Amino acid sequence: MEKLYILYDAQCGLCSWARRWIIQQPAFLPLSFIPAGSETASRLFPGLSRPDEPPQELVVVTDEGAVYRNGNAWIMCLYALEEYRGWADRLAHPLLRPLAREGFAMLSRQRSRISRWLSLASEVEIAETLRHVHAPSCARAPSDEFDSTSGSPPRSLADVGIEFESNL
Repeated sequence: MEKLYILYDAQCGLCSWARRWIIQQPAFLPLSFIPAGSETASRLFPGLSRPDEPPQELVVVTDEGAVYRNGNAWIMCLYALEEYRGWADRLAHPLLRPLAREGFAMLSRQRSRISRWLSLASEVEIAETLRHVHAPSCARAPSDEFDSTSGSPPRSLADVGIEFESNL
């Protein structure tokens, strides 16, 4: 195994936060995050991700074709990280695996609610909000204009009439 593909819910604030956190961690192998339901996910992994269905679970696919879902997918994400492989091994133990599976399932079922509680917004949600913001246009101040006779913009603050006092 040399690479993991992680299909995640790009519209979920918690999932997007987890993606950003994982990316910041040192990893044993490259991790490629792909929004579940995207054209890329559907093209690379037909049958695992369909654009007409919202993602219900975390899915991890190895470059060898092994597929991990739900709790096993979470454990595989931890297994790929240098500082969390030990946790992955512990959670995969037969005594802990059922508890880990239930814990990850609860987290997945409640991810929208947790995102709201923690005020976690996905990049998709932020982009959608910003699309509806209408910023007023700025009026140019006379000092913003440059000398049309020379054809070049000011080179310093003094060129536009701003004096600077240094205490150095």
